[in-house]
Amino acid sequence: MTAGENIVRRFSVPVAILSFSLAACGPAVAEAPAAPPAKPAPSAPSAPKTKAVTVLGDYDEEADAAKDVKDALSKAKKDGKPVLVDVGADWCPDCVVLRKLAAKPEVSPLLKEFHVVSVDVGEFDHNLDVAEDLTVDLRSSGIPALVVLSPKGKVRTVTNDGSFASARSMSADDVATFLKKWK
Repeated sequence: MTAGENIVRRFSVPVAILSFSLAACGPAVAEAPAAPPAKPAPSAPSAPKTKAVTVLGDYDEEADAAKDVKDALSKAKKDGKPVLVDVGADWCPDCVVLRKLAAKPEVSPLLKEFHVVSVDVGEFDHNLDVAEDLTVDLRSSGIPALVVLSPKGKVRTVTNDGSFASARSMSADDVATFLKKWK
């Protein structure tokens, strides 16, 4: 007997046993036809997609930032709340930190006193006109940059000093102090 025949003979019995065992473990209802898939219930026409409450750092590169600011100002004129505009991008570490700080209990309730809009500037390649209209000087402010607008649209403050561009060194209390001053 050759070496090749010996290998085949040696493995043929275990392979046959394994094959038989696996066949026995298969589905026992092979002869029963499968039920047709259920049709989904008809749904009502979907409402236009609206954003839930925007939080700091909720950057959407596909959003119409100019329209979002305009909509926030429209709401502000009705209820008297100021508008807080956050200019930044998802890739920015300080923007990520600011979003986390905004979720803290020291900050989160204060955000309800504002209409919050996040403006995505990407790699400093879009919505630059919106930032400029808000008097944000991205060269000096870095990102994130915050702007507070009065309900009438007047710029009350803008962080062109770069204070939020170092959010990694800030605490939730620092952010809360800023918001309390400008609400």
